[in-house]
Amino acid sequence: MDKLWLAVKMIITALVLILIVQNITMVEVRFLTWSMSLPLALLLVVIYLLGMVSGKSLWALIRRLRRGDSETTRR
Repeated sequence: MDKLWLAVKMIITALVLILIVQNITMVEVRFLTWSMSLPLALLLVVIYLLGMVSGKSLWALIRRLRRGDSETTRR
């Protein structure tokens, strides 16, 4: 099983490296009056990380709301 996980991790790492190498083109990102040029691969990583943070925050909020509802019904 450990060899399988190692193989999966190596394949994912290879795919990420291919993605980075093939997407080093500079792109311009504009938001309101803010503008910035950065490699497309870096932009993809930033967007992915922001999605992870916002998704985790949303799940934490949903859990907190559910716990609050269950505490209210117990009283």
